[in-house]
This record gives sequence, C-alpha cells and structure tokens, in this order.
Amino acid sequence: MDNYVYELKGTLYLNITNRCSNRCEFCIRTNADTLVGYDMRLKAEPTFEDMKAALARYEKPFDEVVFCGYGEPTYNLETLLKTGAYLKGQGKKVRLNTNGQGRLINKCDIVPLLCQSVDAVSVSLNEAERAAYQKLCHPKFGMFTHDGVLEFAKDCKEAGLAVRFTVVDIIPNESIRRCRKIASQMGIPLVVRQHIADNQSYT
Repeated sequence: MDNYVYELKGTLYLNITNRCSNRCEFCIRTNADTLVGYDMRLKAEPTFEDMKAALARYEKPFDEVVFCGYGEPTYNLETLLKTGAYLKGQGKKVRLNTNGQGRLINKCDIVPLLCQSVDAVSVSLNEAERAAYQKLCHPKFGMFTHDGVLEFAKDCKEAGLAVRFTVVDIIPNESIRRCRKIASQMGIPLVVRQHIADNQSYT
C-alpha cells in the first residue's frame, strides 16, 4: 500500500505526489526511494477520498499536518486543496512545503485557493539569483523560475498566509547570506535546514 501519510519526529506529513518541476542537485530522490523506513514512491497519486481513508487509519492524535513528500504537492492540487480544507475544518493546522512553482505548474493563480486550505507556506528558496538557482535546482520552467518563486512567496504573505523561506545548509555561505538579505527585504523569515543526504536523517 502506498504511503500517503507518514510521521517524522512527531509531525504528520502527507505524501500526495512524486512529480516535481525541479531536479535539485541535493535531492534525496536521486539516490533513495525510502525515508527513515518509509517507501515514498507512489504507484498512484491519492485522491481526497484516499487521503481521508489514510488519515482515518492514523491512530495517534495530531494538531498539525504538512504536505511534503517525494514530489511537489501542488502537482496534485485538487487533493491538496480538498484535504487541507477538510483538516482545517477539523481544527488542524495545515502547512504546505513547496518549491513555489505552483502557479507555473497549474497555469493559474493558486494563492486564493491555498488560503482556503492551508495556514502556512514554506517556500524552498535555495539560491538568491536566477542563474545560481537554475544551476542548483534545474527547474523545468527555465531561467525566470526564480522570479516566480519570489512573487509567489510575496503574494502568499500579502494574502495573510504565514510564509517562510528555506535553504539547505550545503549551499555556499555567501549564497545563504544573500538569501537572508532577500528574505529580510521581503519581511519573510528564512530557515536554514539540514541537508538530507540519506534516508537515515531528517530535519
């Protein structure tokens, strides 16, 4: 059975797609199908009904869920929106971890839709400039993808969502410094997260 729901360090995560618009140099997907014992590769993307059933089987109490699996969650937008709204209706906090390319993926403005389904958005920034981002993340949408990521984060913030940027700790310190500057100028906090090099560690 596909792992649509998994737990790490006491937090409940939702794995709803394996598709991604990036091919990041540091991504664990390139060398492992599992993450701390969970098989993350999906045979099929879940529907909302699949997610309801998977959540019903999860027996531990939880207050927050995070859409974050082995792909970019906005590729499975319908399931993301319906599941998020369902959980918010139960009083749960809902966070989306994203590469910030959901508008490009879905060819529409998804920010108003997200406001009905999530409380917080964590955007993977990872580099401060277009060319460096292109070299590190290899986005399928080309050189100006980085501009779209910044615009998406800005609009999420203006829409009232709790927004943060993240970078991985393996990029150069100068890149991290420049990312901090961008985040500060936009009034968005930045978190430096530990690089996941294998399936035995997670932060």
